[in-house]
Amino acid sequence: MRPRATPKNVNVRSRRASLSRRDRNAGVLEGGLKAFLKFGGLSGLGWLADFVLLLGLTSLPGAPAGPANFVSSSIAALGVFLVSRKAVFAGVEGALELRVVGYLLYAFCVIVAAAAAMGAIAEALSRWAEVSGLACPSWAIVAAAKVFVTPPQLAMNFFMSRYVSQFRIEPGWRR
Repeated sequence: MRPRATPKNVNVRSRRASLSRRDRNAGVLEGGLKAFLKFGGLSGLGWLADFVLLLGLTSLPGAPAGPANFVSSSIAALGVFLVSRKAVFAGVEGALELRVVGYLLYAFCVIVAAAAAMGAIAEALSRWAEVSGLACPSWAIVAAAKVFVTPPQLAMNFFMSRYVSQFRIEPGWRR
């Protein structure tokens, strides 16, 4: 005798078939939006830590904004990845060191690009303030440049963190 279909033992394929396309898309969007908002909140805390560290580093005499952003962003990115892996994405177990190395390689590329962009933006803002006759402290210029480079980094970090956290790595990857 066949067991009665209950939500616990219903075949996933048949359950999906019973949902309309609109219902399926709503579930995906709701779950994705919820994860993005959680990641955004966590990233916001990382961004604050990054920002405080960045301002501390750039307050040192002769410290340029680009390299300081690289150091502060690297520390914050790794922290956010490690926490979001469990708290947001329900990361797949195993191969943590490979995931960390993979994410840090990605983060290195993004941070180098952001540092270059931030340095250029800070330089442009500094020139603009000088030409406009505004007495703008260097920390305010660095802060404004940081604000400009943050939104694209947030979106890219969300997708990459989700991918690296949930990617299945076959046992025996260390051959």
